[in-house]
Amino acid sequence: MSGIYLVASVVLVLMDLVVCFVIGLRTRGGAENVEEYFIGGKKTGTVLLFLTAWASFSGAGNFIGQAGRGAMYGVSAYWMWLGEGFLGGILMGYLLAPYLSQFKYLSMPHYISDYLFGGDTQIRRVGGVAALMPNVVWPGTQIMGVSYVLQQVLGIDYRVAVLVCGAVFVFYTVSGGVKAVIYADAVHGTIQMIFAACVIWFGLRLFHFDIGWLGEQIVQIDPTKWDLFVDKPIAILSSFLTGLVGAISNPIFWNRAFASKDVQTAKKAYGVTFFMNIILVFLMILLGIVSLLFADQGDQALVWLILNKMPVFCGVILAESVLAACMSCADTHLNCAAANVVSDIIDPEGRLDGVTSVKYAKIATFCAGAIAIVSTLFGDSIYALGTYGYTVCGGVLIPAFVIGLIFRDRKQKEFRSRMSVTAAKIGMALGVAVAILFEIVPQFYDIFGGGVIPAITWTSVGMLIANRFCKDQTWTEVARQ
Repeated sequence: MSGIYLVASVVLVLMDLVVCFVIGLRTRGGAENVEEYFIGGKKTGTVLLFLTAWASFSGAGNFIGQAGRGAMYGVSAYWMWLGEGFLGGILMGYLLAPYLSQFKYLSMPHYISDYLFGGDTQIRRVGGVAALMPNVVWPGTQIMGVSYVLQQVLGIDYRVAVLVCGAVFVFYTVSGGVKAVIYADAVHGTIQMIFAACVIWFGLRLFHFDIGWLGEQIVQIDPTKWDLFVDKPIAILSSFLTGLVGAISNPIFWNRAFASKDVQTAKKAYGVTFFMNIILVFLMILLGIVSLLFADQGDQALVWLILNKMPVFCGVILAESVLAACMSCADTHLNCAAANVVSDIIDPEGRLDGVTSVKYAKIATFCAGAIAIVSTLFGDSIYALGTYGYTVCGGVLIPAFVIGLIFRDRKQKEFRSRMSVTAAKIGMALGVAVAILFEIVPQFYDIFGGGVIPAITWTSVGMLIANRFCKDQTWTEVARQ
C-alpha cells in the first residue's frame, strides 16, 4: 500500500478511536443503577437496537474468524454455520429474542434463576460463571482480530495495537455502560455494512460468481476442502451443536433483547439483523475458501485477500472496518461480563444500592477488560478462543433453559415448577465441570470433538435424574428465602 493510502488508513483509525473516547466522556456518570448501566433502562428503540445488534454480532469472528475457518476447513466449516448462523439465527432472531424482550432482566442467568428456578441465588451464580466464559473470551478475540489487521496493514506492532485498542474500548465501556456501547455501535454498525458490501462484491468477482468453477479449482488444490463430510460424524455433530447452543446462548443476544423497549421493537430489529447475519457468515466462509485459489493464509485469509486481490480502497478501509467490527463486539461482551460478575455472582440478591452497584459494575468491567486483553496472547485462532466459551455457556445454560421452561407452569402468575431447584444445581454444576474437562484434556476432547455434547448430556441427565430424588420445599417458600 502506497504512502498516501497508508496515511488515509491511519487517519480513519485514529478518528474512530477519538470518537469512541469522546462517547465515553459524554456518557460518563449517566447510569444511576445497574438497570441503566446494563440494559439502558429498557428504552432502546428499533433503529438503535438494529444497529447495536448488527454491530455487536458482526465482530472479528464473523469477518476474519469465519473466513479463516473457510480457509482452514473448507466447506466443512459450514456445519458450524448451519448450527450457529442458520438454525441458531432463526431461533434467536425470530422466536427467542421477541419472547425475551417482554422481560426486564439484566442477564441470561438472571432470567433462568428468577423465572425458571424461583429466584434461587446459587443457580444464578453458577449460571453467571458459565455465561462469564464467552463474555470474557470474546472481547479478547476481537482485540486479537483488529491487532492482526493493524499489524499487516499499518505495520503497527501487534502488542502495541492490543494495548491501544484495548485501552480505548475498555475506557468508554467502563465510563458509560450500555449507553456508551449502543452509541459507539451505531457508528460502527454503519461502517460495517459499507465494508461488508464492498468486500463481498469484490470477493465474489474473484471466481466470477461461478460456484461450479470454484469447486473444480478447489478440488484440484485440496479435495478435502470441498468435502462436506470429510470429518467423522461425531465431530460434525459436535461442530453443529457448538454453533447452535452458542448462538442461542450467546449472552449479548439475550442482553440486547432485554434492552429492547418492547416486543415489536425486538421483532423488527432482530429479524433484519439475523437475516443479514445469516447471509454475511455464509459468504465470509466462502471467501475464505476462495482465498485458497491464491494462497493458504489460514486464520488471516480475509485480510490477505483484501490486501492482495481487491482494489486499493478496500485495503484503505480494511483497518477501520475491522476496528469497527471488533470494538462493537468487544464492548458488548465486556458490558455483559460485568453484569455476570456484579449482578449474577456478587450481588444476585440485589442488596447493593444504586451508586455502589454502578461502582462495582465499573470495576468489574475494567477487570474483565484487562483479562480479555491478556487472553489475546493465547489461543491458536480467533474462533478457537470463542468456541471454548460457547461450549461452557451453551452446553450448560441451554439445557437448563429448555428443561426449566418445559417443567415450569407458565399458566399461573405465582411461580410453579415440577423441577427441583436442588436438581437444577446438581445438573448445572456437573455440566460446567464436564464441559471444561472435555475441552482442556486432549484425550477427552478427541472422543466427541469438544465438550459441548458431554456438557449437554450431563447437564440434562443430571437434572432429570436428580429431580426424581430431590424433594425441595414448596416454591413459595423457596422464593421467600
